[in-house]
Amino acid sequence: MKIYIPGRGSVDSDVYKVDKAVNQYNERLSFRLNEDTGDYCIYMRMPRPEPDLPILGFGVSVPHPDVACKKLWESDTMIHGEKILDDILKSQAEHKKRLQYDADQASSDSSERVEKFLRGKGLSPVVKVFTNDKKGVVKSDD
Repeated sequence: MKIYIPGRGSVDSDVYKVDKAVNQYNERLSFRLNEDTGDYCIYMRMPRPEPDLPILGFGVSVPHPDVACKKLWESDTMIHGEKILDDILKSQAEHKKRLQYDADQASSDSSERVEKFLRGKGLSPVVKVFTNDKKGVVKSDD
C-alpha cells in the first residue's frame, strides 16, 4: 500500500515504516530503494555536497522494521567495532594457517615424488653418513 508524504511523494507504507525505524536508530540514516541496483538499502546522510552513502543492503524485498534495525545494530562499527575487527583478524589468521598447511603438504608431496623418481633411477638424493669409531666420519658409497 502506498501513502503520500509531503516532500517525498507517494511512498510504500512498508518502506516508510522501515525508514522511520532506522531514522529513530540514528537521525543520519534513511531507508529507500537504490535506483542503481534495485535493492533496498539503508543510507547514511553525508556532508553536502556528497551524496548519501548506501551502507547496508537488503536485496529486492523490504524487511520488517525490527529485522532491519537488528541487522543495523549488529553491523554497527561504533558499537561492535573491536569485535568485528577481532573476528576479521581471527579469520585471516585461520586462513593463513590453512594456506601454510597446504603449502607444507604440497612441498612434502613434491619431495617424496622426487625422491621416489631418483630411487627408481638408482640414485639417492639423501646423503647418508655413517660414523666410524676409528677414523671419524665416513660417507656411504650410494
